[in-house]
Amino acid sequence: MDYLISMYIDNELSLDEKIDFIEHVHDSKPYKEDAVALLEQEILLSASLNRTAPDVPLKTRPARILPIFNRSLGWAVAASLLLVFTFMGRGDFNSQSQNQFRVEPATVMHRFVIQRQNSQLIEITGSFTNWQSVALVPSGTDGYWEISMELPAGEHRYSFIVDGASYVPDPTVATREADDFGSSNSVLKVEA
Repeated sequence: MDYLISMYIDNELSLDEKIDFIEHVHDSKPYKEDAVALLEQEILLSASLNRTAPDVPLKTRPARILPIFNRSLGWAVAASLLLVFTFMGRGDFNSQSQNQFRVEPATVMHRFVIQRQNSQLIEITGSFTNWQSVALVPSGTDGYWEISMELPAGEHRYSFIVDGASYVPDPTVATREADDFGSSNSVLKVEA
């Protein structure tokens, strides 16, 4: 049920699923308490994110020796590329029409959040990163870490890596699966 709470908080449920969620929360006091606790964490997290960034002075680029020559050269390169792409694009009509109607896979923005108070580095690795680790960003001063990623529709497996040593499944996602290394991965279903 933690999965439904997480999906509800992130506004990723359909209207029918939201109705089921509300009815379940209404009927189960422990489930309601869990949902309220997670919503209170979300409030703390969003409050710590509403900070203004400090002003950072921008470094200026050194002056170029021949600015007129560089500008002219840039325009010449751009015009040449335009001509090349114009003539390359004149293939037969069938190949263009087939490419025109190709459907790209749908993606959904998803935010991953974990709280680890005394950690120095939190990363995420999973099927959507080709099992490469991607660092999360610290959020506020309460030990929260987060990252938003565009995920393709489908089922994804992932884990958090805490301080480069231990693999931890997402505590907000109830569905887990054992991996080949003695740990478990969270299983996330993304619907477009």
